[in-house]
Amino acid sequence: MNAHHDNAPLYRRFTDLLHRTIGLDAASLGHRAIERAVDQRAAAWCADGHTDATLADYWDAVQASPAVVQALVETVVVPETWFYRDADAFKALARLARERVDERGTALPLRILSLPCSTGEEPYTIAMTLLDAGVDAAHLRIDAMDISERSLAVAQRAVYSRNSFRGNAFPFRDAHFTRTEDGWRLAPRIVDAVRFSRANLMQLDATALGVYDFVFCRNVLIYFDRDAQQTALHALNDVLAENGTLFVGPAETGLLMRYGMQSAKIPLAFAFHRAGSAEAQFNGWHTAPLATAAALAMTHSPVPALAPLQVFSAEPFAWPDPVARTAFSASSPLTFSNGTLRPSALNDTRAHSPVSGMPGRATHPLKPASPSQDLVPPQITSPPHAARDTLQAAHALADAGRLTEAANAINAYLEQHAPHAEAFYLLGVLADAGGDTNLARGQYRKALYLDPQHAEALAHLATLLELEGDRNGARLLMERASRAQRAQRG
Repeated sequence: MNAHHDNAPLYRRFTDLLHRTIGLDAASLGHRAIERAVDQRAAAWCADGHTDATLADYWDAVQASPAVVQALVETVVVPETWFYRDADAFKALARLARERVDERGTALPLRILSLPCSTGEEPYTIAMTLLDAGVDAAHLRIDAMDISERSLAVAQRAVYSRNSFRGNAFPFRDAHFTRTEDGWRLAPRIVDAVRFSRANLMQLDATALGVYDFVFCRNVLIYFDRDAQQTALHALNDVLAENGTLFVGPAETGLLMRYGMQSAKIPLAFAFHRAGSAEAQFNGWHTAPLATAAALAMTHSPVPALAPLQVFSAEPFAWPDPVARTAFSASSPLTFSNGTLRPSALNDTRAHSPVSGMPGRATHPLKPASPSQDLVPPQITSPPHAARDTLQAAHALADAGRLTEAANAINAYLEQHAPHAEAFYLLGVLADAGGDTNLARGQYRKALYLDPQHAEALAHLATLLELEGDRNGARLLMERASRAQRAQRG
């Protein structure tokens, strides 16, 4: 191969190719990460009968062979997923699916799409969730799609190692898996409920797919630049039923609100509906009335119907999971920050101007607009239990769409007790759900003041900076978030 510094123009060609093929924005991973992947794949290609080849020769081979392109994509795509990741999304799915069945009966099956499905943990979790909720398998159609042939092969084998099970409680594993010599094998009734295929969100044939009641597309849009995000969101809009629900990753909520999707008001499920009836066909992107809206606005151009299902990206590299800490689990007490910081230092709101637009949101960043009539903050006995119980109550209220009361519960707690990073993080999520970017940004920063390694707050704040055009700041926060997530997993 040629000296590395002589190959800069070639590396740019590979970067452009990956952008065109799978929408990958090299800046989201770092150009050096792309170069390392190219070097790794090129070395393997040279070892396979092309001993004296140069990087330019490898580029020519990539240009000539879809199989060589696919091999490069497989090297770039590194799956990072596990069962019941972002568990609140699946709780919401179970409730919404039952409601949908009650509304329309069983004449039509519930259609669910998982894209990208990676190594299968997400679509299999969907199947376990719905079957456990009492939905008959005969009334389900779960389609799972990904770019990676390697990931799809793992998914169809349906045998998983310890890495696919995160946390401490696995009742689903006892119910649906059998221990084998090489891992845990998923029960055939769950495997049979999912259909796997290859697909590319950048080249999705929505006409061939039809529409889905529920679409899971999580932790992928953050790796796209704005043009690719627009293409992806058009494709997702085209396959989402009129009254369907789209689930995205935690760091992608602000992005969807900027492009006209409506929050389902289940904040920790990160669920969205299509725009209102006037905008249902997405004749133009409707962006939120923010200072940066002009820079973010994009005009609609229909996604062309290209070749049938080709390929799409699994989650390229790890991304922080906002509920990985199980902050609202009764079996997982929260760590309390016992610094000397006075509450008033965090309650300073001079940098924030309340913005209307969050239905049921307190009009002050930290003080409740009015006390809740049907929620009494729990009596404080010890800080860890108080925080846990209060946040659990707020979580339940948010899930029910009672955002005012959820914010009030947290604010009432903060009025009486020491600042808590998880409380400010949840206030940020609530603000994000209502499209109040300024308020959300402030709450995430407060969480990070108390806990600089709070991976979830880092992830959300990175997305807000990206949407505002501060790509360098967003990249630095994403790197910190990834390091923090790795530290959480030990």
